[in-house]
Order: sequence, then C-alpha cells, then structure tokens
Amino acid sequence: MTRTRKLSHWKPIAVILVLSIIMCLSGCIRYEMKSSFHADGTVDLSFTYAIDVSLSGDDQNGTDPTAEAQEKFENAGWSVEEYKDGDFSGFIATKKTDVNKMENDLDETDSFKGFSLEEDEGVYTLTWEATSVTQEASDASITADTLEQYNGYMKFVLEIQGEIIDTNGDVSNDDTTIEWNLMSIDEPIYAEFTLSGGKVFPSTTTITVNKDKTADVELLFTDVEDQDQFDEMEDLGWDISGKSKVTATQEGVELSDLGDILIETELGFDEFSLEEDDGIYTLEWDASEVQMELILELPNAAEDSNADSDEDNVLEWDLEELDEPVSAEFTIKKGGFPILLVCIIAGSVILVGIIILVIVLIVKKKKNKGSGPQAPNSFVEVPAAPQQYVPGMPQQMIPGQMPPNNPYQPGGNPNDPFQR
Repeated sequence: MTRTRKLSHWKPIAVILVLSIIMCLSGCIRYEMKSSFHADGTVDLSFTYAIDVSLSGDDQNGTDPTAEAQEKFENAGWSVEEYKDGDFSGFIATKKTDVNKMENDLDETDSFKGFSLEEDEGVYTLTWEATSVTQEASDASITADTLEQYNGYMKFVLEIQGEIIDTNGDVSNDDTTIEWNLMSIDEPIYAEFTLSGGKVFPSTTTITVNKDKTADVELLFTDVEDQDQFDEMEDLGWDISGKSKVTATQEGVELSDLGDILIETELGFDEFSLEEDDGIYTLEWDASEVQMELILELPNAAEDSNADSDEDNVLEWDLEELDEPVSAEFTIKKGGFPILLVCIIAGSVILVGIIILVIVLIVKKKKNKGSGPQAPNSFVEVPAAPQQYVPGMPQQMIPGQMPPNNPYQPGGNPNDPFQR
C-alpha cells in the first residue's frame, strides 16, 4: 500500500491583492514568487511586489499601494525590505522554513490560496490554479504586452536541488529551475520532482582554531549516495575521503577566509560570519533552519557563547534545536604554554643542580671521615754549625747555646799568660 503524506493546501507566496491591482490601474507591476527547495527539506521563500509609481500616479496622493500587502507579511513574521529600482517601488519579503512547517507559515500571511503540495514516497507534486491572480490583473487592464512594454513581470519560479520528473513550466539552469509566466499560462501550474540526487548536507561541522590564527575544518557527511558534489568540493580545495560516510577537510585556513570557504560550498553556511576586532573574534551564524552539529575547538577558553556545551575549550551546538543564531566570542592567547614550559624546564635544571651539589658535598664529607686522624708533622732540629771565634769580634748568640770561653774572663784558658 502506498503511503501518501499531503502537505495540504500549501499556499506559497504568490499573491497580489485585488485592492493593490485596482489602484495600479494603467500602471505596471513587478511580481515574483520564488521557492527554493533544498535537499535537507528546507525551503527559502521570497516574494517581490512593486509597482511603477510614475505610471500609476499613486505617489501624488502620498499613498503606497503595496503597504497593505507588506503589513500582512510583517505580521506573519517574514523579513521585509524595501524594493526600489528606477520608478518601481515596493518590498521584498523572505522567510526560511521547513517543508513540514510551510503550510502554517504561508497561511499566516492571509494573502494566498490555491496552492497544494503533496508528497508520496519522496516524490513531490506541486499544483496551483493561477487564475486567482491573473484574472485580477486583467481586470486592472494589465496585460502581457503592458508588462513587457514597461519592464514589468508576473512570474513564479521554482528552484530544486533534486530531480525534475515532469512540469508544464520552462526548465533552465541545468534542469534545476522551473519558471512560469503567469500572464501566458492558461492551465494550473504543475511540477513533479524529488529532492533525492540533490546535495547532501553535512551532519557535523568541526572547526579547530589554531594559535597561528588558522583553522582546520572538517565536514562529515553520512548516508552518501551521489559523489558528484564532492568532485566540485575537490575543485574548491577540499580533501575528500570515504564513500557512504564522507569527510571533507581543509587545513591551515586563514581565519579571515573561513567564512568565504564555507559559504562557497553552498551547504547552508550562507549567513556564517567570523569577524576580528582588536584581537577579539566574533562568530555569528543564523543557522536556525540548518540541521547539523557544530563543534568549535579553541586554543583557550571562549570569552562568551550560547553553545549547548562548553567543556575543555570545546563548544558544541545542536543547530536543529537552536532557536537563535549561533554566537561566540574568543581570543587567541599567545605564549602561555611555552612560557610555562620554559619555567618548568629551568626549574627542573636548577633543582637537579642543587641535588647534584648536595650529593657531591655529602660524598666528600664521608671521604674525609673515612681517612682517619692525620700524623703530626715531626720537627727535626738541625744543629747549628759551630761558630769560629775571631778575636776582637763580638759573637752572635744563638738561643740555648752557651757562649764560648773568653780568654779575658776568669776561668778562661789556663795557659793564657794574661789570665793570672
């Protein structure tokens, strides 16, 4: 039994208000509804609506024929910007959504009807009865010739990252884009397509920030069937490895180039930004519709972040659950570890030196004790040579030696005739 899931009465943004068209009268309009389907099930919606005020004359009374439609989109939570091109003035409304949330997002605009999108085992069927728009334009005297003459248009564009099976629109851009001219089609818009065969988005993105202000980037892809997109990534400088589970890496990427190399992959990094100001790096990424895990490995603790987990200088986000843009602030501290290492080495050398000195002193002391008492030095007294007596010359006395006999003193030489 075939399972059918109906995304009932999908009302994409492809509307023009009756009041606004009537106010345009003989003027000219630019009207474009664009829906871009991605392989991960997300859809980018963009609606452009503007009029040539020089032809309508509505600028003379100070009214804006597009104001009511613009207010509806703003109230529904769409991002709205002013559109200005020559005499054309209006707005552009955009919103990123999921296939399963699309019906609610479009119903909230309270502006469109007649669209439906059904899915059956991976095959999507889109239909739209466009007469609800073209009939009102005809009633306001807007024709295909008028649009062409004044550089206006009314069209619906469908962009698909997948395979187009069947359609009654004009196919272009290597079978990825279908376009309908609403003023020339006389039957409901029809397209049958799949999202398989389109780009596979990474399940995990890991960014490792290095101290030399570079980063190593790793994108992990799971359940890969088509390798064509990885051939393109290799041309962009990525190293590819694996088959059903593929890893794409780039190492040594300058932090100033990180955003560019991610954005050019066209894998959901369109809003990724990494800016540096006075040594502080700020990462911002509006990834609320991206389904992957983001891991940021830093050389030191982050200054601030809204990560789900922050342990050991590793920040982790589950983007599928994140309801706000990714944000993180960090610095790259230089020299902290080398200085500590030098101090440790120097301290170790000094400690080893002290230990060696202590050991040497202990060994020397023990050696001195083991040699025993030293014998005292002997003093050998050498007898002095006898002094010769010289008459009439005083004799030098040596301590401890008796003076020689003096013949002139009593007790001298008995044979001396002068000692009598």
